Amino acid sequence: MNAGRSRLTPAAVLAGTVAAAIVVAVASVRYPAILQLPGAGPVLAVTVIMLLGYAAGGAWALKHPSPGHGVALVWGTLGGAMWSAEIWCGGPAKLSHSLEQALGALFVVLALAATVTGGILAAVRFRRAGPAWQAGLFSGLISGLFVYIFAVDMTLATLPILASRGDYQAQFAHSHAPDMATFLVGDILAAVAAHLVINLVVGLAGGGLGVLIARAARPAATVP
Repeated sequence: MNAGRSRLTPAAVLAGTVAAAIVVAVASVRYPAILQLPGAGPVLAVTVIMLLGYAAGGAWALKHPSPGHGVALVWGTLGGAMWSAEIWCGGPAKLSHSLEQALGALFVVLALAATVTGGILAAVRFRRAGPAWQAGLFSGLISGLFVYIFAVDMTLATLPILASRGDYQAQFAHSHAPDMATFLVGDILAAVAAHLVINLVVGLAGGGLGVLIARAARPAATVP
């Protein structure tokens, strides 16, 4: 894989980080009361720290392209799409409870599998620990940014539908939010801030597995 293609993934991470920052800024300006919700401070702190870390990783990788980055772009995007489908099923899709639970569980499994696959596939393909680790790391970064941007945009675009759900109405009744829109936006910002951490950890787990596979395969690859 050439250096130009390898730089596409870190460039996507940098662009995604900027997009995520814009999304959270827009949500905060449109619904400023979310900053007064319980736990808003820690959520904002985690979001800022993680996005700065994501941006630093993307900037570093632009100067240190790896063949694993191309693998990460595919599997990280797929993982983010699966997480987004899971969130959609539990939100504006308004499915029956049993179908929502079944599809939600399916998409969670697919999301985890896709994100982990990046590091493993890079290990099998390149048989080197470096690309495997990079593929795992960037699968997590791409996946985390994908679901962050999608979930917040989805929530802002479907607030009336989400507000009509009985389970959200019950949660709002026991919350300290001043109105339903503030509750929903604050809730999704907390959820996707957690995804910035969770998806990265899952990607790193895939990268770790890939490193083990690459190291185990390397001696066999050197046998004449």
